[in-house]
Amino acid sequence: MKISQLGLMVVAVIGVCAQSAMAQNWGTVTGRFLIDGKAPTIPDDNITKDSEFCGAKLPNPSLKVGEDGGVQNVAMWLYLDRGDKAPTPHPSYAEAAKKPVLVDNKACLYEPHIVGVLVGQKVDFKNSDPIPHNFKVEGFANSGMNNLVPVGGVFQHEFTSEERYPMNASCSIHPWMAGKIIVRESPYMAVSAEDGTFTIENMPVGKHKLQVWHEIPGTIKEMNVGGKKVKDRKGLLEIEVKPGDNDLGDIKLDAKLLTPK
Repeated sequence: MKISQLGLMVVAVIGVCAQSAMAQNWGTVTGRFLIDGKAPTIPDDNITKDSEFCGAKLPNPSLKVGEDGGVQNVAMWLYLDRGDKAPTPHPSYAEAAKKPVLVDNKACLYEPHIVGVLVGQKVDFKNSDPIPHNFKVEGFANSGMNNLVPVGGVFQHEFTSEERYPMNASCSIHPWMAGKIIVRESPYMAVSAEDGTFTIENMPVGKHKLQVWHEIPGTIKEMNVGGKKVKDRKGLLEIEVKPGDNDLGDIKLDAKLLTPK
C-alpha cells in the first residue's frame, strides 16, 4: 500500500472516531409535567373592550391542564451557579438562533402565552386580529417597550440582555391580555406543550441544574420526579445528562401549587 493511501485511511478513521465522539457528548432531555390532584377552576376573563370581536368572556390562559392531566406552559431553563460558565451549545443551535420567534395577537390573546428567546434573537411581534393591539413588555435587564401594532402589523425587536425571570408582556388597550417572555443567553430551555411534554435537545453530557417555573406560583419549589419528591427554594432540578435520550418521565406538580392565591 502506498504511503498516500495509508494516510488517507488514517484521516478517514480519525474523522469517523471524531464524529462518534461528538455524538456521544450530547444528550436530549425529555419529560412530562402532570398535575397531582384536581385542577383548580380559574374564572374566565371578562372582556371590557372590543367585545363584538373578542366576545363577552375569554378563558384565562394562566393555567392550562389537559384531559390526561398534562400541564402546559411550565418553563425550565439552564441554571448556573455564580461563577459558572455556560457550556458551549451544540452547533445546531447556531442556525436556530437566526430564525425569528413569533409572538402574535390572535383572538384577543397572546400566542404563544409563554415563549423563550435568546439574547440577540429577533422577535416578530405581530397582530393577526382585525382590531389594534399594543405590546407592553417590562423586564429588569432590558429597557421596557410599549409599541402599538395596527391591524395586520408587525414589528421586530431584539432583547440585548438575559433576564433572570420571565418578562411581563401585556396590552394596554385590552387589560386581560398577558403573557411572558423568557430571555436567556443559553439555548437550553423549554416550555411544556399542550400535553405537558417538553424536550431540550443536545445538552452536553454531564450534571446540570434546570430552574423550573410556572406563571401562578413562580419558581416550582416542590415536585415529584419519577416517584421521588424534590424540594428546592429556587425551583432547581438537578439532572445528569447521558449520551442519547434522557427521559425524566412524569414530573408531578401538586394541584395546590397551581391554585391562584
